[in-house]
Amino acid sequence: KSSCARTAPPGHAGSARRRYDMILAMLMTKWRVSVFLLTALGLSAQNGWFQPSLLDKPEVRSAMRSVDERAAGIVEEWIRLVETAAPSGKEQARARYIQAEMEKLGLSEIRTDDLFNVSGIRKGSGGGPTVVFAAHMDTVFPEGTELKVKREGDILRAPGVGDDTSNLMAALEMFRALNRGGVKTKGDLIFLASVQEELGLLGARHWLEKSGYKPDMFVAIDVSSAEVWYGALRIDQFKFFYTSPGAHTLESRGAPSPAKAVAKAIQALYEIPLPPIAEGFGTFKLPTLNVGMLGGGTVVNAIPREAWFTVDLRSLDGATQDSLDSAVVSTARRAAEQEGVGFRMERKMGIDYSKALPQKERLNHPLVQTAVATSNYFRKRGTPEIVAQDAGANDSNIAVSMGIPAVAVGAVVEHMPHRLEEYAEAGSIVPGIKSLIALAVSLANH
Repeated sequence: KSSCARTAPPGHAGSARRRYDMILAMLMTKWRVSVFLLTALGLSAQNGWFQPSLLDKPEVRSAMRSVDERAAGIVEEWIRLVETAAPSGKEQARARYIQAEMEKLGLSEIRTDDLFNVSGIRKGSGGGPTVVFAAHMDTVFPEGTELKVKREGDILRAPGVGDDTSNLMAALEMFRALNRGGVKTKGDLIFLASVQEELGLLGARHWLEKSGYKPDMFVAIDVSSAEVWYGALRIDQFKFFYTSPGAHTLESRGAPSPAKAVAKAIQALYEIPLPPIAEGFGTFKLPTLNVGMLGGGTVVNAIPREAWFTVDLRSLDGATQDSLDSAVVSTARRAAEQEGVGFRMERKMGIDYSKALPQKERLNHPLVQTAVATSNYFRKRGTPEIVAQDAGANDSNIAVSMGIPAVAVGAVVEHMPHRLEEYAEAGSIVPGIKSLIALAVSLANH
């Protein structure tokens, strides 16, 4: 500073000083930015436990290499799993298969509970956290659905090929690869193959509440490999019933009818104004409500004694959900009053999030940051960077509601879930399994 002032010619002292001040200001700005970036990187590194150097360890390299060597066999087994029917509530065939594979793996405490959740533990050496890796066995497709997988190059097409059979296959292969590589972890890794996820996360709720295990972290493998979810959508599901004494068709004109009440209610529900669609969730449009099932009546030529329908209501936050919840129930009830028929309702699903960790705490938990890091490390070249989203509509919701650090990740690039046209990219499962290996070792060795 003093040197600059001394060497400036007398006639230019003022301008030299101004130039000096400008240069100093620029340097200070750059310094502050550099410090900020270094601090941010430091915080990120503290929050995430994945280090690429992990992949250089001989046992981890061996595990990863074994997945490459098994690539064709993995896809063939994946196809067989897809073609093994597992509608919600009837997952027994898959459960028996997974239990047998857990036994081959030498997992301990293998259990099939009364709902047919299957779980087993890969014991650690001690001193590390217990981490659950959960994939659900059930699909949304009823018995009798054609499940034959069609291969078109790298594309596999079949109902349920993605959600969640692909991730179930990936979880199984991840545990196998850890064994093949001789990978040791400090903490226990629990493999949970859950049931009835599509009916309201019933299997995971039952297991977390009744199994006796108290995991430190919970990983649901139940989204696309291009996603990481650390939150939990607010989900409420209802079944509304409308009743009457019934009557012959010839006496039906002008008479109260549960069928008419259902029609009025559904039309009115879809006219409830919804808030603007939240950005950043791809094809998902939130908040939303959907009538998914309808039924009633026993014969064609009579007013039904009972008719019913279901509503699935989802929002990103509790305030929005509570407001829409109230509107849905009052609208459904009003239709019964207008038609002059009986009314009752069942709440099929509702989760209490009062024990959930705060949003920032969930996002900044090393579990989530490690999941983001591993997912990005193994993501398909040229695809957008994966960012954690405060959303969730899978088994991790139950863990979130219980205050357990939880995240949802995926192992496969999948498309059009819950549709007969569902398809997945076969080649994506190998890097997806490798990502799970890196995640499991990073978490359980912390």
